Amino acid sequence: MRGTPPDLPGPPGIDLTGRCGRCLTERRRRLVLALACLVLAAAGSLAAQTDLDERLEHPIHSLLMEKESPLLGIRWSGELFGDLPVGDEPAGAEPTLRRAKLKFQRSLGPAWQVRLAADYNAGGKLELSDNYVVYTGWKTALVKLGVADPPFSLESVSAAAGRTFMEPALPVAALSERKGGGVKLLKRTPKSILNASLLLFSPQQDGLSDSGQALVLHYVHSPVAIGRRDNVHLGGSLSYRVNADEENTRFRSRPEVATANTFFVDTGEIDDASEVLRGALEANRVQGRFSWQTELLAARVERRTGAAVRFWGAYLFASWFLTADSRNYDFGQGEFVPVKVASPVGSGGWGALELAVRASTVDLQDGDVEGGSQSNFSLGLNWYLDDHMRIMGNVVKVLDVDRPGSEYDGLDPLIIALRAQWLIQ
Repeated sequence: MRGTPPDLPGPPGIDLTGRCGRCLTERRRRLVLALACLVLAAAGSLAAQTDLDERLEHPIHSLLMEKESPLLGIRWSGELFGDLPVGDEPAGAEPTLRRAKLKFQRSLGPAWQVRLAADYNAGGKLELSDNYVVYTGWKTALVKLGVADPPFSLESVSAAAGRTFMEPALPVAALSERKGGGVKLLKRTPKSILNASLLLFSPQQDGLSDSGQALVLHYVHSPVAIGRRDNVHLGGSLSYRVNADEENTRFRSRPEVATANTFFVDTGEIDDASEVLRGALEANRVQGRFSWQTELLAARVERRTGAAVRFWGAYLFASWFLTADSRNYDFGQGEFVPVKVASPVGSGGWGALELAVRASTVDLQDGDVEGGSQSNFSLGLNWYLDDHMRIMGNVVKVLDVDRPGSEYDGLDPLIIALRAQWLIQ
C-alpha cells in the first residue's frame, strides 16, 4: 500500500497574500507620511512666503514687530549677569550679581501686547522695570503705555546685553533720564526714527527716582538697511522736567564697574531744584567688523532760589571684531541688541571675539554743587560663545577724580573686572 502522502504546503497565493498585505500596509504608511511631510513643507513655505510678503510690503512694520512664542502666545526670557573683580579696586570690590532679570510677553489680540519684567540690580534690590502695554496696529509706529526706558541717549536705551562694555559710560550713567511711567510714541520712516515720551512718574531705579513730570523727545537719522550689518545713526535728545524737588534731583555715576557700590562723582541732593533740562547728541557707525560711537550729554538744573547749575559729559569708543561678526543694530527702534554669532562654540566655531577702547569724562561740579569730575580710559574684550553666552573683561584706568573735600578726590585707580553673561531665551 501506498503510504499517506505528506502534507503539502498550501496554495502559494495564501502566503503571498499575507506578505503583500503587509507590504501594502507599509506602503500606505509611507505614502501617508510622505503626504504629511509635503503638507507641512507647503505650510512652512506658505508661512515663510507670507512673512516675506509682509516684509516686502511693510518693511517698517516687520522691523517693529516681535514674534511671539507658539506656546499659549507667551514668550518669556531672562538675563543673568555675574561680575568678578580682579584685584581690590575699587575699595570694597567683591563678586556681584549685577543683574537677574525675568521678562514675560503676551499678546492680547492682533495689535496689543503686554510686557512685564522684574530686575534684581547691583544695588541689591528687586525692582519692577519694563512693565507696559504696547499697541502695534499701525504699520510704522508703536505706542507704549506703562513703565519703560525713556528715549534719551543711544547707550541708555540699548539693551544691557547689547552694550559693548560692562557698564554705560560715565556721562550716560550720570546724566540720562531714568525709567519713567507714562506714554511713549515711536514713529519709524525709511530714513528716520522719532520718539516722544510723556513721563508722569518715576519708579525707584538703582536707589534713585526723579520727581515731577517730563517731556522727552528723541530724533534719529537712521536709514533702513534690511539684510545688512552696516548702519548710520545720527541723533539728538531733549528732555524737560517740571515740578522737580531737591530730594530727588541728583546726578552720580559709578566708575564704569559695578563690583562695588561706589560713586566717585555725586552731586548729592541739589537744593531748591525746580526744573531740569537735559540734552544729548549721539552718533554711531557700523561698518562690518568695525564700529564707533560717541555722545555728548548736558543737564541744566533751575532752582527756586539761587543760580542754575550745569553739568556735562562725553564719551567716544571704537570696537573691532577679530572674527567675521558685527555689532547688532536694531533698525526698527534704533538701538543695539545682543550680537548674533556667526560661528558659535559647539557648532564647529570659536564664537566671536571683540576688542574695544573707550574714553569718557563727566563734570558734575558747578557753583555751590561739588559733585566732582572724572575721566576714564577703558579697554574691553568680549568673547561671545554663542547668541546667549558672553564672557567680558574690562580694564578701567581712572585718570583723575577732582572732587574737593571728598574721600575720592585725587584717586586714579586701575580697575579690572570680569563678567559672565547668560541670556535665557
